[in-house]
Amino acid sequence: MVRLAEDAERDVLVRDFGAVPDDPADQAAALRAAIAYAAAHGKARVLLEAGRYSLHSFVVDSDEKHPGWCMRHLWLCGAQGLTLEGATDANGRPATVLAGCHAGENEQYLPAILWADRCAGLQLRNLAFTRDPVYSSAGVVVGRGEDYVVVDVFEGNPHKDGMACFCANRFDLQTKALLGESVTYGQGAEAGAVWRSIEGGEGRRLRLDSAMVAGQVKIGEGFSWHMGANTEFQVQLKECRDLILDNLHTSSSNGFAMQTECCRNVKASRIRFQPEGNLLFTAPRDAWKMYKCEGVFEIEHMYVEGVRMDGQNMHSTFLLVDRILDDRRLRLWAKWSYAPLRNGSTVSIFAGSEEYRNTIRSWRPDGQGENGHYYWVELAEPVNSIPFTPAAHMVAACWEPESYTIRSSAFRNIAGCGHIVKHRQVTIEDVDYRNLMNPGILIGAEWTGFFEGGHPGQVTVRRCTFDNCGYTPRCGATGGIGIRTEGLKGFYNKDIVIEDCTFWRVPVGVDVHHAENVRLTGNIFPKGGERYWTDSRTTKRIVIEERE
Repeated sequence: MVRLAEDAERDVLVRDFGAVPDDPADQAAALRAAIAYAAAHGKARVLLEAGRYSLHSFVVDSDEKHPGWCMRHLWLCGAQGLTLEGATDANGRPATVLAGCHAGENEQYLPAILWADRCAGLQLRNLAFTRDPVYSSAGVVVGRGEDYVVVDVFEGNPHKDGMACFCANRFDLQTKALLGESVTYGQGAEAGAVWRSIEGGEGRRLRLDSAMVAGQVKIGEGFSWHMGANTEFQVQLKECRDLILDNLHTSSSNGFAMQTECCRNVKASRIRFQPEGNLLFTAPRDAWKMYKCEGVFEIEHMYVEGVRMDGQNMHSTFLLVDRILDDRRLRLWAKWSYAPLRNGSTVSIFAGSEEYRNTIRSWRPDGQGENGHYYWVELAEPVNSIPFTPAAHMVAACWEPESYTIRSSAFRNIAGCGHIVKHRQVTIEDVDYRNLMNPGILIGAEWTGFFEGGHPGQVTVRRCTFDNCGYTPRCGATGGIGIRTEGLKGFYNKDIVIEDCTFWRVPVGVDVHHAENVRLTGNIFPKGGERYWTDSRTTKRIVIEERE
C-alpha cells in the first residue's frame, strides 16, 4: 500500500495500535482502538496491511434485544466520512483478511465480523471476510446405504467428529455444478444426526446416519454442508447512508454474508461471495440481503457463488392494518424487526391490487407483538372511502429504494434464487445466472406467513443469460424468470420488460402470474423448450415479440 506524505495527517495505521497481520492472537481489540481513534479525531482512512487479522474478542451492544445479534468483533457507530481500507494482491484482489474466529461448535451464534450503525459516507475497500475455522465442509460420497452416507472430505476442509449437516447440497464434481434440490435445509438432518469420524479416507472419512440424506445422494457426487444456519449477519450495515463498497470478498460465512438494513444510497463494485480452496459453498443463508432500504442502489461486477438461500434478496415488509382509529389515524403492524418510518413519506394502500396513495403526516412506534412491531400512523388524507379487507396492506416508500441497478454480474451454484425482486424501479442488465435451484430472478411479493413486499413495478431485465435454473419451484413459480405474488390474488406485478435475454436449460423461460403490462421481446432459446407460460386467469396485457 503506497501512502503519499500528505496522507499521513488524515490516515490511521492499524499497526500503530498494535494490530499484527498473520498473528493468531486476537487483533480485534487493536483494530477497534484504531477505528475509534479515527472516528473521534475526524480521520479519513483506517489502513490495514496485507495479511490475516484474527478476531477473537468482541464487544456487546447492550441495547440489542436479540441475544445472537449483540456481539461484534468490529463496531463502527456514527462514523462520518470514514474509509476502512485494506491492501490488494498482484491481481487487484483483497489481500487483507478479517477472520472471525470461533470454536467450531454447531449452531452457535457468532459475533458479526463488522457491524456499522448510523454511519454516513462510510467506505469499505479491499477487504476479505471469512470464518476461522471455515463454517462449511465438502467432500465426495464414497459409500451409502438405506440409512447412512459416507463422505471422504476434501483435503484442507474441516472434518470434525460431531459436525452437524445443515443446508447440504450435491455437486457434479466434473463440472462443479450444483445438482437438484437441497438435501437438507435450515433444520439440518434428522434430529441428532451428526457426522462421525470413521477409519479410511486418509483420516478424513465421515459417516452420517441419516435415511433422509442417503436417499438423495449418489456415490461419486460432491457433497457440501454447513455447521449451522442461524439468522445472523456476518457483515451488517444498518441505518447508514451514502455507502461505497468496493472490492470486498466473502469466502466463508455462518449466516447471511452481508446485510444492508434501512440504508440509503449504496454504490457497490467488485463484491464477491465465493468459496476458496476445496470448499463448494460460501454461506448457509443469503449472500447480500437488502432490507427496508431506500435511495439509489448501483451495483456492478458482483459475483455470487454457493449460498443458500438467495444471491440478493431485496424486500421490505408490508404494513398491515391492526385497527382503524378514525378517518386518518391507524394502528399498523409489520413483521420482523423494527424500522423507523418518516414523516412526509408516501405510502401505497392496497385493497386488492387497487392502489391508493397517501402520505404519513406523523407516526410513532407502538410496541411489539406477534413477532413484529406496531406503529401508530396519522395520514394526510382520509381513508374512509377505501374498502379495507383482511388482506389490505400498505407499502411505505421510505422502506423501498428509489431505484436499483445491477450490471455485469454473475450468480452461480445457488440453492435458491439469484435475485428476489419485491420493489419498484429495478434494472438488471448483462447478468449471468447459472446452476440455480429456483428461478434465476423471482419477481413478486411473499404474503403467507412472511408479509414481505412490496409490489414490483417498472422492472427491466435486459441481456441476461439463464442456464440450468428454476427446476425447483419457489413461491409457485419456476423457470429462468418467475413472476408471481404468493398468497394474494390480483395484478400486483406491473410494467415489466424482459428483453434480449438468452435461456438455455430451463423448464420454461418466463413463468408469469399476477401481472399486468409485461413485455417479452427479443429473447432467444437455443435449446428450444417452452418459452413462456402465462396464467390467463391472473394476467393481462402480456405482449410477446419474437426475434426473427
